[in-house]
Amino acid sequence: MNYFLVDVLTPNRVLCRNMPAETLFVPTIRGEINILPEHTHIIAKLDTGMLSVMGAEDDPDRHFSITTGICKVLGKKITILSNVSEEQHEIDQARAERALVFAQQKLDTMTLTPDEFLKYRRKVERANLRIQIAKEFAAAGNKH
Repeated sequence: MNYFLVDVLTPNRVLCRNMPAETLFVPTIRGEINILPEHTHIIAKLDTGMLSVMGAEDDPDRHFSITTGICKVLGKKITILSNVSEEQHEIDQARAERALVFAQQKLDTMTLTPDEFLKYRRKVERANLRIQIAKEFAAAGNKH
């Protein structure tokens, strides 16, 4: 079977290295892209969203929350450089719900600078994504 290798990296840690995959769904600023073996070489800016890695042969599918960054496709190697990322089973739904409430309260304040507004809007997006992924993980019976 034809597959490629995926690295998911953040400034703070390596989430996975050389993970075999047959298909990759990547959230970019222009929409989700599907990467298959033999994909053309690209560099794309990531958006906040879910990165889905469909495992090769007997390897499990894995899902990650991604918050901005870069995706580089070069031959059989895909590198995801994300500012913030967590694997599906690492997400604490209760913590994400608290973060969502906090960020929404901040957005409701009229005294935010444009930079603060953008910061808290991104926090809302990230919290909503984490909640969605955590619920999917729980519904799937905690498999990863």
